[in-house]
Amino acid sequence: MRGAGALVLLWFGTGCATTVHRMDGEFQTRAGHARTDCEKQDWLVVAPTRADFVDRHGIKSATRDDGVALYRVGASSPVSIPSLSDDMGGGPSFARHSQAVRGYDTKQLVAGGLGAAGVIAITVGTILFVNAFGTERGPAGGEDQKVGGGRLAAGAITIGAGFGFGIAGITVNPGQAERSRAEAARFVYLPPEDPRNDVLEMTARYNQAVRDRCERRSAP
Repeated sequence: MRGAGALVLLWFGTGCATTVHRMDGEFQTRAGHARTDCEKQDWLVVAPTRADFVDRHGIKSATRDDGVALYRVGASSPVSIPSLSDDMGGGPSFARHSQAVRGYDTKQLVAGGLGAAGVIAITVGTILFVNAFGTERGPAGGEDQKVGGGRLAAGAITIGAGFGFGIAGITVNPGQAERSRAEAARFVYLPPEDPRNDVLEMTARYNQAVRDRCERRSAP
């Protein structure tokens, strides 16, 4: 079981540090600030955001401070750009950001499946291995140790397969360089592909729709 735990820790520890950070301040849109509790539930704030891009060796990083991201009121973690596509009308920008993170997400899902399969296989193999050893009463009334060769072999093979799944999962799991680029694509609008004024205008239209919806709810 220690081996299974080590695989899980290694698998999840391959990319746990975030590379996107909210900076101080925010950019005002023509919709202004959220005025009511209803508006604050869905309102989006445009704030300057730093994105760190790690090199392929995972040692050095290049920082960009010219990006912006969208945040819920009072939040420090940005909202995923692809998740806002339907609410904000979609378009080429959302399609580009979604495409940029799709490969990364697929690799993570595959790595997750392999990691889970590895843990299950190691657990089952350990149970088979332990249960292969037992005792039986001998002719003289004593107890003799009995080893189930089939279970012993099956347990060893299953444990080996579990470690194989785990190693494959670690190999497939994206590294820090790929993660940093996927996080930037998922959360940050960066020029020149996404001009800040376009992001502000798009967010203003969305927030105005939130305001209109809240006003309709409160109308007698």
